[in-house]
Amino acid sequence: MSKLEKMSKEIATQDVTLIKSVEIVNLFEIFNYHVEYPKSENVLIITGPNGFGKTQILNIIFNLFNRRFSFFQTLVFDKITVNLTQNRRIVIEKKRTDNQALLDLEFHEQETNPNQRQESELLFLFYDREGETESLSYPKFSQNAIKRIRRLFPSIRRYTKEKWIDTESSKLYSSDDLLAKFGDFLLGTTPNETVIKDDLTNENHGSLEVHQIKEQRLFKKETKSQGNPIAFLKYDQTIMVESIQTYAEELKGLISEQSRKSFTRSQALDSSYPDRLISEKNKVSREEYDVRFANLTDKQERLTKNGLYETERKVLSYSEDDAKALLVYLNDLEQKLSVFDDLLEKLELFTGILNNRRFTFKSIAIDRDKGFYFKTSTGKVLPLTQLSSGEQHEVVLLYELIFKTKPGILVLIDEPEISLHVTWQKEFLDDLLRIIEKQKFQVLIATHSPSIINDRWDLVYNLAQP
Repeated sequence: MSKLEKMSKEIATQDVTLIKSVEIVNLFEIFNYHVEYPKSENVLIITGPNGFGKTQILNIIFNLFNRRFSFFQTLVFDKITVNLTQNRRIVIEKKRTDNQALLDLEFHEQETNPNQRQESELLFLFYDREGETESLSYPKFSQNAIKRIRRLFPSIRRYTKEKWIDTESSKLYSSDDLLAKFGDFLLGTTPNETVIKDDLTNENHGSLEVHQIKEQRLFKKETKSQGNPIAFLKYDQTIMVESIQTYAEELKGLISEQSRKSFTRSQALDSSYPDRLISEKNKVSREEYDVRFANLTDKQERLTKNGLYETERKVLSYSEDDAKALLVYLNDLEQKLSVFDDLLEKLELFTGILNNRRFTFKSIAIDRDKGFYFKTSTGKVLPLTQLSSGEQHEVVLLYELIFKTKPGILVLIDEPEISLHVTWQKEFLDDLLRIIEKQKFQVLIATHSPSIINDRWDLVYNLAQP
């Protein structure tokens, strides 16, 4: 069984879909690609000369599954097919017509085998006037599409030429908004009208979540309200903030959140301890106690090292007379500490990789008040912004891969090699595969660097291949 098939089965209960291949016809009126995931790993690396569309392929995937359909109106191509697991396929096709510009949505379902699931295909057709530029300020719907909207969503009515209204909520939608709502139907398994209608309000139903790590990743955009306290005089201002400081604060919040959960669980267990002690019928043996207590002591030390635990460790000697109480004590402590399991595993992966990088005379540490910070070999704490560009790229990239992903999503990485020393580039793929083993997600990479690929050419699709 391939890793793609294995992971697909592992996350099938979560209603998650994975990409198998992407076919693009006449991209930029020049290129035809059939980009297919390898059977060995859930990583696909796209490489090729400048101008061949590496980043554009990532953009196609990102905009498709984030329902940004205006991107495809301006992109020059004839046809894009995204083949997915669970016999699903999305087709986006551009056609020209002498009539006015139209955008039509068609859903096709075809039974491939009576004993298998039906194969689902969603087809988007972009129609443009002959000879005119391939862009529309607002998508217009064909008569068939309008009839379909009326049939599936009786409360949706055209309000103006470019506006629609939901008569139940009085909410106005632009045509783009309406397309975004239809976008939740992308991966529907059947054209059932109830399912489709539910998708108007369910943003996550049946969709593939995509996380993009862009080439420019050291700064992030943030929107802040500015101006007079009077509401109507306020305005939003977009500013650029340093990603590494944002993520340190974010990690501080994650640690605080898990600490609150641990406190709540501890309170609940402590309050019910007397009743559970009285009702407990079993006892713990000396051998079992020694093993479990040693494991808990080790875990407490790991949690303390990572800023997750501050309670003083108690050393309790085994006694046959106290065997019942010690069993309840072990059970409770294991439950209290288990709150941190997922975060602890991520923190150890994060710090382990970074400290193995042997940053010049410095190392990373975790702290509940700082999130993470760096200190020199002499113990001096360094401001995060004093790290080199390459060091910041490494920290930000790993943070996104470990803390901002979850099972079943697709992660797009554009040029992971930026600012990294060639040694770090060669280690990147091994680190990535370790993270995927933990997080269970799929990755699509665009790169110029043979060092990123290292010896894994089995994972590569070269856009310049004959």
